[in-house]
Amino acid sequence: MLVSLLSSQYTRFQTLAEAWLAQGAQTFGVYEQGRPLAYWPAGQRMLPPDLAAAIYRYDEVIGELRLTGLRDEAARQRLQAEAGLISYIVQLEHELQCMTADLVTSQDQQLALYRLTQAMRDLVTIRETLQAVLNEALRMLKGRAGFATYVAANGGEPIVVQSSACGLNNEVIWRLYWQLQTEDRPLLLREDDGDLRRPPGVNNLLLLPIRVRGMMMASLGIIDRAEGFGTPELKLGRAITDQASAQIERILLYQEMVEQARLRSEMDLARRVQTDLLPRTLPEVAGLDIYAYSRPALQVGGDFFDFVNIPNHPFIFTIGDVSGKGVSAALLMSMTRTALHSKAQFMPSPTPASVMRQSSEDLYNDFSRIGVFATIFVGQYDPSNREIMYTNAGHAPVIYRPHHGKAGLLLADHTAVGVLPVNNFQNRYLAMRPGDMLIVATDGFSDVRNTDDELFGIDRLLAVIDELAEQPARVIADGLFSVVDRFSAGHPQDDDQTIIVIKGVAL
Repeated sequence: MLVSLLSSQYTRFQTLAEAWLAQGAQTFGVYEQGRPLAYWPAGQRMLPPDLAAAIYRYDEVIGELRLTGLRDEAARQRLQAEAGLISYIVQLEHELQCMTADLVTSQDQQLALYRLTQAMRDLVTIRETLQAVLNEALRMLKGRAGFATYVAANGGEPIVVQSSACGLNNEVIWRLYWQLQTEDRPLLLREDDGDLRRPPGVNNLLLLPIRVRGMMMASLGIIDRAEGFGTPELKLGRAITDQASAQIERILLYQEMVEQARLRSEMDLARRVQTDLLPRTLPEVAGLDIYAYSRPALQVGGDFFDFVNIPNHPFIFTIGDVSGKGVSAALLMSMTRTALHSKAQFMPSPTPASVMRQSSEDLYNDFSRIGVFATIFVGQYDPSNREIMYTNAGHAPVIYRPHHGKAGLLLADHTAVGVLPVNNFQNRYLAMRPGDMLIVATDGFSDVRNTDDELFGIDRLLAVIDELAEQPARVIADGLFSVVDRFSAGHPQDDDQTIIVIKGVAL
């Protein structure tokens, strides 16, 4: 089957190969049972594939596309989409062969359906498919005119196509569609029966539902067959709509596959952009051991951390958590981080309270308009006094552990950004001498759950920090990630997890 398809469609396969080679692939080949049927460039030594995508005929793997020189996610998705399209064509070819075998018993009818399938084989839109189905149905059923409709399950734009001689306005056509939807069966409206649903000027009308994915999503109407419609025409009409249903299903699957590949590529790009917004290197500050890391629950998330560490300027660090997850949270995260960073970097004499106050005022209108908020912690290190000045806008957990004490939770004394138009932020102070430690995390740590829906909680978090207190900042952070991962084993990560560990060390 694949050999014959390759022979008949060689130019298309060659076009695919040339497109891959132009994109940077080294080789592109079509294989059957592990042996190459064709490969490009000709004469190139075959290399082990970096990517491969199976070609199916129904549930049976009959071959594969192989590619070397590219291995990124976008290339993998595209290769799978092309293999899926070839699988679709292979299955069509198989169906065509089956129909050809049935011509012995029903030559005229099967030949007509064969022509219909041929007419639809290269169609990739619903509208084109409906037009092809209508044209062939009119020819096969010998109708004077006709129409076809489609209503997407996701509420997309409805489609109606009609022959030039139809003469019915769209309002009448959609009324017939919804009548068919109500009856949920083929309808034959004839002048002899005096059926009031029959439009004026129409002698007879055959309405056929087209079911896709178990529901009526389309319809076919054939108007004024000279000899009238009987059982043979109804059976032929059903065969036509079955072909239309299968074609629409394949188009929807292909469109969904392409859309999913596009979304995955966009999400991957968004993840890379968000990762680039986070600091690429950790700051080096005399007297401090610093480590920070962020792990989103999805490809992108609403958590962030940031450092401002420039000459002749106080060292300032921030961490925040925008409500929600996914792309929307990531967009707001970027906006919040930018507002904080610009204030912390360019204010002549920044303090955590002044940075938070001006950022909150800038963000409030946008946040309140779309009903979101962000918890934010801003800290600033004073090397002369060996202390951290900070302000906390609703952020938790924030944990402080003095060198000779136990870890304790620092409660937020201000509301989250986006809740109130004005916040009277005040600075607070923490000693940061050798052995003292500040851990600012997002609630993705304390709120993690196990398979029994049990919360990890603050108490466990404090206990782990006490156990790890003598370790360097990175070991402490890695230890916290490991503990919550073991606790939640088997339960998906529900929320973004971000942490900053700052530990006082000897100068």
